[in-house]
Amino acid sequence: MAHKIATKEDALDDDDDDDDDARLSLPIRRYQKEIVRAVRENAVVVILGETGSGKTTQIAQMLYENMEELLVVDKEGNGETKRRRRENGIAVTQPRRVAAISVARRVHKEMYTNGESKRFGEGVVGYSVRFDDKTSKDTKIKYLTDGMLLREVLSDP
Repeated sequence: MAHKIATKEDALDDDDDDDDDARLSLPIRRYQKEIVRAVRENAVVVILGETGSGKTTQIAQMLYENMEELLVVDKEGNGETKRRRRENGIAVTQPRRVAAISVARRVHKEMYTNGESKRFGEGVVGYSVRFDDKTSKDTKIKYLTDGMLLREVLSDP
């Protein structure tokens, strides 16, 4: 009987499958429909969860995956419905620059496991911390420090 000798690529592929399984089994994923609905229907949503439940890495990905569904529906006085699109960007704050950078790298890796290869900062995920910005026109999920979010809000007319 012949045995296949595992290569480094096989090990990496197995790790990616394990990472995907672990990511999708995080507790926060059970509430995906409720979270997407809450964000669609409310201007502000506060989500509380245990450490390690996937809040930082998974909620942004869930919202990105459901971006088309996140249209705001406004009811007109005459019974008509008018749809307007929210800005297509997701900001996730972290208290420290190291956290913002490392979480952004992790989410980037999780999102590009299917063979696509985008350089970090050129794809959907990026980060912005003081003196360092790895975002592009394609960035939809941005991890940033509280101070950088405040700076963006104040500079946006």
